Amino acid sequence: MSDIQALGELVNIAARHTLGPRTCLTRSLLLGWLLRRRGVESQLRIGVRLNQGALDAHAWVECCGSAVLGMLCLQAGAGHIDAIDSTAAIEIARQALTKAGWSEKASFIHGKSFQVELAELVDVVICDHVGYFGFDYGLIEILADARRSFLKPGGRLIPGRLRLQLGAVQSEECHQLAEGWAAPGIPPEFHWLRQHGINTKYAVNLQADEVLAGPAELACIDLQVDNPDFFSWSVELTLARDGTLHGLAGWFECELAENVWMTNSPLSAQAIKRPQAFLPIDGPLAVKQGDVISATVMARPADHLIAWDVRHPASGRKFSHSTWLGDLLMQEQLAKTRPDHVPQLSRVARAKAVVLDYCDGRRSVGQIQAAVLREHPALFPVAR
Repeated sequence: MSDIQALGELVNIAARHTLGPRTCLTRSLLLGWLLRRRGVESQLRIGVRLNQGALDAHAWVECCGSAVLGMLCLQAGAGHIDAIDSTAAIEIARQALTKAGWSEKASFIHGKSFQVELAELVDVVICDHVGYFGFDYGLIEILADARRSFLKPGGRLIPGRLRLQLGAVQSEECHQLAEGWAAPGIPPEFHWLRQHGINTKYAVNLQADEVLAGPAELACIDLQVDNPDFFSWSVELTLARDGTLHGLAGWFECELAENVWMTNSPLSAQAIKRPQAFLPIDGPLAVKQGDVISATVMARPADHLIAWDVRHPASGRKFSHSTWLGDLLMQEQLAKTRPDHVPQLSRVARAKAVVLDYCDGRRSVGQIQAAVLREHPALFPVAR
């Protein structure tokens, strides 16, 4: 935490000695970038409200929802911050800002952004829920909801566009991740789990020399408009050298402003410190310079599902994988998803229903506890 605070102070000091705009937005953008370079996840937030007829806007960075960096923005002269968090971190933010004397310049909303209503629509929404592959951390759904719920007509989303990049990978470390359940020393009774391993997306930190081919641009997603629930993209990758293909890797470029892009590409010297997404194949596969790899990536981002097909025409090999096959699902769970399934309340659900029925706006917690104990003793464990 002391390192984060020190970075914030350095940004504020630099702002005081720099020509040009030194707004909370520019300071927050710089601070967020510095944190990501050090592997610290943070979120840039913007709040806009009407204050006595005037527009009062403020941007700040939050790390783990505790508003530490929001406090630094207030110290730098910000007019107001609105803190939203669905966890107990909101109380950390409240107590910290109160003890620091900033409570009158902060509002605290305990809830999820999908369920929160703001008093006023805003001009800008910024979200750093950019996953390893760009779309795989909820960015599309979060910004779509924020655009409908929070943004004024003509307002702006940051990022506004998302480019998806794909490369062919040779990496022994990635290969071992996917083949872990079949590794030497693993009892053969567990080798069947290899099928789950090779159908799993992995977060990896690739080196530039591990990219055999690419990058090729899969797609450019405009986040300012409605997008489909299902995507399917196809590209061809031409291998730059002989090697062994272990799978595909996906990364992103996201547009923060005109001609300003952020990336986690292993081929970029300016990449932020964020892993890439590795998609293994049931290989390895020997390949040669000039070979063409045909790849198709399909995704349902809202369901966290990714599928990938890889073809190598030179050998005639084809690989098909899906994170659906990588999930360990119980037959009982699958049966409950059938349209003709008739759901029934479990013992725990019946107990919750009983308690909720007593929540009538008149009884206290103590009275509800007493009534449940008295009238439904079978809901509780008995001594054995």
